Parts: sequence; structure tokens; C-alpha cells
Amino acid sequence: MTAHALRYFVAVSEELHFGRAAARLHLTTPSLSEQVAKLEKQLGVELFVRSPRGVELTDAGLELLPLARAAMDAHDAVADWAAARARAQTGTVRVGVFAAVASAVRRDALQLMAARHPEMLLVSRRMGSQEQLAALRTGHLDVAFLPQPMPEALPGIRWATVSRQSRVLMLPAGHPLADRREVDLQETNGELFVMAAVDPAGAARWLVDPRADGSSPARGPVAADFEEVLDLVAAERGVNITGADAAQHYRRPGIVFVPLTGVEDALAALCWRADERDTAVLAYVATARRLAAAATAG
Repeated sequence: MTAHALRYFVAVSEELHFGRAAARLHLTTPSLSEQVAKLEKQLGVELFVRSPRGVELTDAGLELLPLARAAMDAHDAVADWAAARARAQTGTVRVGVFAAVASAVRRDALQLMAARHPEMLLVSRRMGSQEQLAALRTGHLDVAFLPQPMPEALPGIRWATVSRQSRVLMLPAGHPLADRREVDLQETNGELFVMAAVDPAGAARWLVDPRADGSSPARGPVAADFEEVLDLVAAERGVNITGADAAQHYRRPGIVFVPLTGVEDALAALCWRADERDTAVLAYVATARRLAAAATAG
């Protein structure tokens, strides 16, 4: 049994879908399914109940999940310790930021890196999703925090899920739904949505397009970045679906955030170059991933 096998198991457990877990791990679905089957054979138990719609954890799978997460944490902690012991890191890590994506992980990583590597400089740069990916490839960014889903093809880029949060509906303050305690997704079918420029698959995932009734939400203006999304919503040009962290970091007059039900949680990814060799960047990636794993286990 390897750390990779446990990582595969945890990914399927969190996604409850082999296809989504395979995309997250940068594997093909058949390969991931084969690896999980090998793990089940090694353990002598079934970990998942499979169906055409996805998978569910068996009792054995539920018992294994916290143990697997703890093993992954220990593995990552050893790797991080070894990197830290090798030498104190210096240099600059340029961090791409989109809206409030993975804000808790970013905050904790900043604090921990400052304590462990005081000579390292972390520089945050706010950009749109597509800008960040382009900047990673050209070497103008070292890491990037982006909302999922990620594009299917990302040559030269590695990524890992580092955040999960509930979603909220961003509304103009005068909107009829603005005073609600919560809003169900189906109640937004008649709304006009504005959002930042993302790839088509990402836009469909965030808007939940198509909806359960087969309809597609109406799309309005496309913003260059999240700040423009805020401006458009405040100007009553439409509504937006975003992560709950935005409600803490982007409160302003004219905008209301209402919890949204009937929709999956929002995931965020940390991205870096696959051929990255800079030890400062790799230390940052290891730290952020370990913090994310600890938050998930907690």
C-alpha cells in the first residue's frame, strides 16, 4: 500500500465520482478505477458502492477515510520537514489571487512561511483566472489560486484542491431576494447572471448549467475580474454565484450575499508549473497543501 493509493482513495471519497477525482489527480478514469480496485483487493474490503451516477463510501470506506487522511498528513509533514531542514528558504514567490479564493489557506500559508522562512518574500498579485494561467506558463507567476473546475487540458501545469466552501448568491441590495435567509438554486432560474471571464466548462459548473429542469440560466455581461463583477451587481446588471468567503472579504454598499442551497460546494485549486525546481516555490506549495489537508481532516 502506497501513499499514492491512499491519496487516490481520499480523492474519490471527497468527489464521490471517479471522473471528477481522476481530473483532480490528472489521471484517466480507468486508471484511477484500477488503482482503487487494487487497494480494495489489498485490504480485502470494498471501499465504494459504485453506480452510474457516482459512488458512495461503504462502512469500511468511512472507517478508512480519517486514517488515510492522517497518513497523507504525516507523509506531507515529513516531506515539508525535510525541505525545511535542508536550508532556510530565501527568494520571492509570486502568488496569483482571484477574489477570495482559498483565503484561509493563503492567510495561514503567509503566516507560516513568514515564521519559518523570514527571508522569503511573498508577493500577491490579483488577476483573472485566465490571466493567472497565462502568467504561470510565461513565468510571471509562481503559484496561482483558482476556482474549480479547472480546464481539462493544462499542459505544463500541476494543481491540487486546497479549499472547499459553501456558495452564496450575490445580489443588488434592492433585489427581491436580498432579504431572504437563504435561496434555493431553482429560485434563480429567471435571473440574469454576470461573472468573470472563465473557460466555458468553468462557467457552466459555477452557474449549474444546465439546471435540474433542463433549462439554462441567462448570462449577462462578462467581467474582466472579480472587482468588475462586484461593480456590475451593485449596478443591478445581474446576480452572481460565488464562494462564501467573498461575503467576508467583499462586503460593500449596494451588494448583499445570501446563502445558496441546492448546489454543490465550491472548490479551489492551487496551481504551479510541473517542471518547477525553485525550492522556495516548492516549499510554499508543500506548506499550502499540508495546511489544506489539515483543514479538511479537521
